[in-house]
Amino acid sequence: MKKKMLYIVTTAVFVVGLCILYYYPRKVSFELAKEIEKPYSEFNRIDYVGFDYIEDAERFKFFMVYYYNKASCIKAELKGYSLIFVENLSKELNFDRYDYIITYQKKLKELRHSPYLTKTEDGLYHVKRTPLIPTWDSVQTDKVYI
Repeated sequence: MKKKMLYIVTTAVFVVGLCILYYYPRKVSFELAKEIEKPYSEFNRIDYVGFDYIEDAERFKFFMVYYYNKASCIKAELKGYSLIFVENLSKELNFDRYDYIITYQKKLKELRHSPYLTKTEDGLYHVKRTPLIPTWDSVQTDKVYI
């Protein structure tokens, strides 16, 4: 009888532990590195629901400058920053030690991840990397945050 009770308790603890690992969101700590003005006053990417993940200076240049050379951006008359500005800004960032996230016109309040959030909010459960799910401040700003 004692073995059966031990088995039930052990199984219950194991199931509860698995549920916590699957459902409970883990927070990713971050800090604001840079806050810059929009490239021009009509710039509008407030509807962008994600963020740009930057791990080196080349990717930083791509998302700040070259990304806006694609046809959809040209059609929407969306332009990025000047290359000189971005190169000077990238010298202030430490890509050897940190990765960066760029958010447009809204502050990032929280970054979370869990297998459950991956399946329900990200939809990229087939991607092997852990997706980060953002929580945004509701205030629209005229800034770009790094």
